[in-house]
Amino acid sequence: MNKPFIIYTYDYSPGIGGVKVMHKLCDMLNNEGFEAYLMPIFLRDEFHICADYNTPLITQEILNDIDNCIVIYPEGIQYNPLNAKNIVRWILGPSKQEDAETYSKSDLIYWYMDYYYTDYLGQKENQLFISEFHSDIFVDHKWSRKGSCYTIRKATPTHLVHPSDSIFIPFEAAGDLAGIANLFNKTQKFYSYDTYTFLSVQAAMCGCISIVVPDPKVSKEQWLSGSRLFKYGVAYGEEDIPRALETLPLMFKEINQINLEMNKEIIKFAQHCNNIF
Repeated sequence: MNKPFIIYTYDYSPGIGGVKVMHKLCDMLNNEGFEAYLMPIFLRDEFHICADYNTPLITQEILNDIDNCIVIYPEGIQYNPLNAKNIVRWILGPSKQEDAETYSKSDLIYWYMDYYYTDYLGQKENQLFISEFHSDIFVDHKWSRKGSCYTIRKATPTHLVHPSDSIFIPFEAAGDLAGIANLFNKTQKFYSYDTYTFLSVQAAMCGCISIVVPDPKVSKEQWLSGSRLFKYGVAYGEEDIPRALETLPLMFKEINQINLEMNKEIIKFAQHCNNIF
């Protein structure tokens, strides 16, 4: 008998990747015949969900039997706010030592991508990567292009390399998918100071030259091996643009392959969690 999954998360937001994939995980688990519910981190009258996803909210009946459930926390949740017995920590971004120190040694760790892996948490073999590509929105319309755009998001850049007239994309704007796609179709280059924002992939999908401003602490080889999505089509620094443009067709092949694999990966993840707990 498979245990229900409780996914502890924030309101749905199409522009916040970590939150978006938590909701998508719930949707995919339900669609594959498992039982999954969203548990709001903040309890209030309104909790935003995605109308296209199968994401029921937790019921009191399920919570009353939480010892027979599997709770999934994102990496930033400290301790065990639901007092759960069976815990998965899905590391969706860089983990902080102070957060990790509050985890239990019995917690099951799953990594979103190799780039976030740290030895002090281990369990590197546990990987779960899912995404929502919106390939119907992020398309190269072959429009005329002019200028550039950039984003900073979670980065703290020490120096800026984008042109002074570059259009700034604020954090919250990433949720306007159609608007962002239009911008990427009208500009020649996109500069990202956040080394792993999904905007870099979306820009490349739209035919905009996508440039990640290198992190001085991360070599090109380390960055390329950190995520399968960034192996192709995205430049790590302006000098890497020729490789990015040459490999762009391979990025679309990789996206297609990921789409084919995701359902199998969800089943593998759910079965592993139930075997462990």
